This record gives sequence, C-alpha cells and structure tokens, in this order.
Amino acid sequence: METIEMRRPTAATDDAPRLGQRLDARRLSERAGTDRRDAVRLFEDLYGAEDVVFGRGEHFRWRHRTLRDGNVELVSSAVTTDRRGDLDASGWLTLGWTAGGGVGIDTGPDRVVTEPGIPVVFPVDRPYSVVTPAGVHHLVRIDLGFLETVGSVLGGGTRSGTGTFRLHPVPDGLPGLRTALGAVATAAFGDGDPHQARLSLQVQLAEWIVRAYGTRTGRRELGAGRSTVELAQAYLAEHCGDQVTLAHLCGATGVSARTLQTAFLRHTDSTPMTYLQHMRLDRVRIALQLADPGSVTVATVAREWGFRHMGRFAGTYLQRFGEYPGETLRGLPTRRVRSRAVPRSA
Repeated sequence: METIEMRRPTAATDDAPRLGQRLDARRLSERAGTDRRDAVRLFEDLYGAEDVVFGRGEHFRWRHRTLRDGNVELVSSAVTTDRRGDLDASGWLTLGWTAGGGVGIDTGPDRVVTEPGIPVVFPVDRPYSVVTPAGVHHLVRIDLGFLETVGSVLGGGTRSGTGTFRLHPVPDGLPGLRTALGAVATAAFGDGDPHQARLSLQVQLAEWIVRAYGTRTGRRELGAGRSTVELAQAYLAEHCGDQVTLAHLCGATGVSARTLQTAFLRHTDSTPMTYLQHMRLDRVRIALQLADPGSVTVATVAREWGFRHMGRFAGTYLQRFGEYPGETLRGLPTRRVRSRAVPRSA
C-alpha cells in the first residue's frame, strides 16, 4: 500500500525552517518527552481534546512536530503506546492516516477504522472520539474558511458548507490527493518555493480535498461511471498547472479530437481548451483573493498559471468575473475573505 511521507529535506540549509522559527508564513514547532502528563497537556492545549489517555507500558516516549504554513498545518505525532481522546469540531478540516491503519473514529452512532496509508477526514460537524495505535500518526489540517473559499470559487460561487465531507475518499480522487499532499509538504519544509508558489499548491490541495471527500448534491462521484467529459475534467484538474494540449486530453480519454470537442460543446458549452482556461482563471482569482497586495502582483500570479500576455489576460478575467484582476487583489470584500480564510499564526 502506497503511503504519504512528509519529511524535512535531508540536506539542511540556512533557509529551511528551524524549530520555533517564523519564516514568512511558516512556523515549525517540535516537542518531545517521556512524561505522560506532558503529552496529555499538549494534546489538550493544541486540539482542545478531553479525556486524553495513553496506554500502559514501560519506556514511554512521545514526539509531536507541527509545521504551520499559512492555511495548512502538517503534523507528525509519534507515541510508543496507543492513545485515545475526545474532540469536538473546530475551524479546521483534518486528514489523518497511519502506515498500518487501525485508527478508530467514533461519532456515537458510527465507528470507522482506517486502512493503511489512506487519509480519512475527521468529522467537522459533531464531536467524536479517536483511538490511535502506537506509532506515527500523520495529520494534515487545512483551514475550513480557506477550503470553503476555494470550493466557492471553483463551484461557481456556491459554498458547500462545513458538514459536507465524507470520511473516506472516492477511489479516483486518491492519486491526485496524494500528489497534492506530497507537493504541499515538500514545499513547506523546503527553501526553494516562495510564499505565493506554496499558496498555489495549497489551493490545489484544497481542490483535491473537495473532489475526493466532498458530497455536493447533483454531482456524480469521480468513480461512478464517468463520461468522456468527466474523464477529461479530472485530467485537467490534475494537470491544470502543466502545459496541456488537445492531444494530451485525447490520449487521457481515449477518443479523437473531434469526439472530445463535440462532447465538451454539448455538456459544457465550451471547447476543452476554453474550459482549461476557465479553470486557470478560477485559480488565479483564488490566489488574488488570498494574496497580500503589498507583496504580490497580478502579473506574478497570472504567469504562474500560464498567462503571458497581461493585456489579454486582464480582458479575459474581466469578462469572466466582472472585475479586473487588480480590483480582486485590492478590493475590500477580498480582504474580508482573506481575514476569514487565513487566520493569524500563533
């Protein structure tokens, strides 16, 4: 079973985040010990957990590492015994997994046990209990306000709410989710990606979370007998930041260019490449809504998503959203979105 590894780069550099250090939007914290009482206090303080209990056993040890990078928090928690605790819904959506599986999540009427290496979503709308076996537990926490903002823009302005996530991912969403998780973790722990590039990766992760775990009504799940158009849309979502041609799409869907063009015109009222352009414009809009206008330019964000001619880009953006990209970056409504989606670091 493939698992997701989130590790600090092996070659340490002066620019990589150090323990307790703030580096632009990042903050790294690592704690360890041998006292159960310290471990209980840590979990209670960090997650608002109650009735935290660690299993019996000699030579007890624990280690807890957290890297906060803007809208995302990467957590690695290692304990030599099993542990349990009661938690309540918070302002974060949490994905969790272990290499060996066996994490029990109990909401009262329902109880699930995780499979090896498969991330599950912890409940976001009700209290729950978690029992975790000894070993390393990986968590990725993403701000719900940020997730809703991404889902709203990509969904045409309709927010999906915070209670619309299934526990397990749809099968076809898992590869893209794994890729997005790995990219976010690598960039967060590394030193080669500026803040705006890391934000773009977080947007892609949020999109894959919505695709893999969202339960929007009126839309079929990714694996439920997808049509040619749905196959193409899934491919474009995964490769939105790449150089994609019509030939690539035909190869991914197994149909001719004429068949693909006809199917897109029938179901989306656009060509495949126009659909791709709209996807990229949507992602530019998200990035501009969440960006700091004092440190980010429209041109930087636009080029990151493949737009090279700023005049044509601005006109296309205006036609799609009814405002210029600079207005999105500077507008007061945008600042309100950003204040909700990106809470202050501790």
